[in-house]
Amino acid sequence: MRRREILGMAFGILGLSAVRRVIAQESKALREREKALEPFLQQLEKMRGKYSNVPRSDGQLLNMLVKISCAKNVLEVGTSNGYSAIWLCLALEETDGHLTTIEINPERVKLAEENLKQAKLIHRVTILEGDAHKIVPTLEGPFDFVFLDADKGREQDYFSYLYPKKLKRGAVIAVHNAIRMRQVMRQYLEMITSHDEFDTVMVSTTLDDGFAISYWRR
Repeated sequence: MRRREILGMAFGILGLSAVRRVIAQESKALREREKALEPFLQQLEKMRGKYSNVPRSDGQLLNMLVKISCAKNVLEVGTSNGYSAIWLCLALEETDGHLTTIEINPERVKLAEENLKQAKLIHRVTILEGDAHKIVPTLEGPFDFVFLDADKGREQDYFSYLYPKKLKRGAVIAVHNAIRMRQVMRQYLEMITSHDEFDTVMVSTTLDDGFAISYWRR
């Protein structure tokens, strides 16, 4: 089954309840490596408010999306303390891929590096410190999975840096907070949902906030 068909099944046909069931099934099927990380993940989740991390179910969804799409070259904008990067890197352990993640706050860069080392996933990631608006245009790519969770309202700028030359055909772009902050992201959401080459769906695992997930048609 082609990736587009899988994504369509997961997010278009089956609907939100099915997405949550799939996430639950994935959670139960965590490998021993992920189970061993459980106490550490719980420790990081207690600091979610301080570091604006995604909730656990969103981390699991990102993990599943990387696996479903067989992504190997992943870009994250907005590392924070590395919580979402851990979920991405756990998936990249399976796909044998690599994450490039960008964070502007030096203290958070150090913390993310420490957390990824403790999770024994530092070999899967390159952490870049600085302004992502300056860094992303310099990256080589092409990326087959992009997670945007940084300065809200600038998503269209990031898209312009990446599309089309720094994205691989079939790439997935996941933008967080697209439900709660949809007015701030209005320009990007209107653009991507009407784009001739992208399929976009809104997905929530929490019934509170969620993602705009876009697929570049092959």
